[in-house]
Amino acid sequence: MEEICDFDLRITAYTPATIPMDRLARYMLEFAALMGSSERVHFGKLRKGSTHVIAHVDRDDVQRVSERLALAHRADAPSDMLRSIRNINALLREDGARGTLKRGTAQIFKFPGVDEQIPKRIGPIREAGVLDGEIVRVGGKDRTIHIQLVGPDGQDYKLVTTSRDVAKSMANHLFCPVRVTGTGTWSRNEEAVWELESFSVQGFEPIEERSLIEAVAALQAVEGSDWKRMEDPLSAWQKLRSN
Repeated sequence: MEEICDFDLRITAYTPATIPMDRLARYMLEFAALMGSSERVHFGKLRKGSTHVIAHVDRDDVQRVSERLALAHRADAPSDMLRSIRNINALLREDGARGTLKRGTAQIFKFPGVDEQIPKRIGPIREAGVLDGEIVRVGGKDRTIHIQLVGPDGQDYKLVTTSRDVAKSMANHLFCPVRVTGTGTWSRNEEAVWELESFSVQGFEPIEERSLIEAVAALQAVEGSDWKRMEDPLSAWQKLRSN
C-alpha cells in the first residue's frame, strides 16, 4: 500500500528557475488551502519544464483529499475551496497563464486562468431589499446615524438612517436578531457576486430567537417532513448550517 500520494499543480507561466519566490509562495499557499488537510499535505518538489508544484499527501488522508478535490467542479463545493480556486485563477490571469491539477496522469481540475471569461461589473443598482442579522452597533453625531449589522454567515453590513426614532428603537435591540427593510445600492463584482454598497433603513422588526432543538422540532412538525425519519436531525441541521 502506498505511503504517500502525489498531486501536481502545473503553472504554465514560469519554469522553476524563473518563478519569483514570493509568487511561488502565493501559489503554494492557495494550493495547500485547496487540498484542505494542511497537517497531512506536504511540499514535495518543483518539477522541471513548466512550474510543477508537487504535493505529497499522507496515506491516511489520500481518500479524504481525493473526495474533496472531486467537488472542485461543483457550485456547492465548500466555500473555502471555491475561494482557493478563484484565487489560483486570479494569480494565473495576472501571470498570463493556465493551470492544471493532476494525480498521476489523471486530470482532476483545469484552471482556465488567462482564458477565463470574467463577468463584467454591473451596477450600482438601487432597489428595495430586506436584510437579516444581529445589530452590533448604533451611533453617529450628525443627522446620518450609522448601524452595523452582522448577517447569519458573518457578513458585515453598513446601514444608515436619518430617523432618530428608528435608531433609538434599533439601539434597544442591540445584539439581537432583526429583519431590516429599506433601500440598498448593490453592485455585481467581477466574480459575479453581488455586494452591498449602502443601505438606507426604513424600518425593522425583531426576529424570534429559537434554540436549535426548537427549530428542528418545528421542522419535524410539518406534515410529510423527512426530518421526522432522521436518526440524528440535530447533526443534519448543523451540517446544513456549516455548508
